[in-house]
Amino acid sequence: MTLTKRTSLFLPALLIWCALPLDAQQPLVGTIKGMVRDRKQAVLAGVAFTASNLDSIHSVRMTVSDTGGAYQFVDLPPGRYSLKAQKNGYRDYSVSLVTVAPGETVSMPDITMVPARKRSGA
Repeated sequence: MTLTKRTSLFLPALLIWCALPLDAQQPLVGTIKGMVRDRKQAVLAGVAFTASNLDSIHSVRMTVSDTGGAYQFVDLPPGRYSLKAQKNGYRDYSVSLVTVAPGETVSMPDITMVPARKRSGA
């Protein structure tokens, strides 16, 4: 395909996209991101996170915190979410409501994981 043919296909598509209202050009998804630490403020890697869409029964996403303690859920449909963080040796941590709007990145406050209590007896 010659440069002229490629340009003739690209230019109309670009003009149509530019003519769209701004709200039609914005992303239809959002992001939740944050950091996870222990009580001494050291970052925690390998924390399993679950984001459950409260507006959709079957919409659950999972991710794991990286070596810097960061986690994120990308391309989330707009809606209300609950978050849960889990790691062996720590108590589960939950957030009951996080609202995601189209095109929005929700930066969560740092999560502090608390060590689980050891069970006494057997």
